[in-house]
Amino acid sequence: AKSTLRQCCATVDEALAAQKAMESEKAESSSGGAAVESGWKEVFNCQAIIGLHPDQATGGVVELARALGRPFAVVPCCTFADDFPERKLADGRPVRTYDDLVEWLQLYGAPTARKDFLQFVGKNQVIYQPIQPPVSGQSRQECP
Repeated sequence: AKSTLRQCCATVDEALAAQKAMESEKAESSSGGAAVESGWKEVFNCQAIIGLHPDQATGGVVELARALGRPFAVVPCCTFADDFPERKLADGRPVRTYDDLVEWLQLYGAPTARKDFLQFVGKNQVIYQPIQPPVSGQSRQECP
């Protein structure tokens, strides 16, 4: 039996290409983008991007949220400094420690990204982009 749990093995660029393909299919036919893998629809229709101990995908959580214009929350654990030498802090130092990663996520996330602690033991620091209030005249879409 096929598991309902999915591991995302795509880059943010691949996700955005799938979104573009889905929009093209929707415009060209009444299928609503049926040829694009159905899992992408859930990603593009989500209200927020969340990563709990996402390992090497930590930066990708924030990158995807920014690309889709969604709020995010990420609880990082491992730094993987050697895998991401391009990550730099505002002063140019490379991201090497957990505290560096938290600082980088705040800088990279958005000017309004915040950090807080969740109520459990362990790596419990969360960096998040708060949900923005609706623009005047618009209502916030409720989750199904």
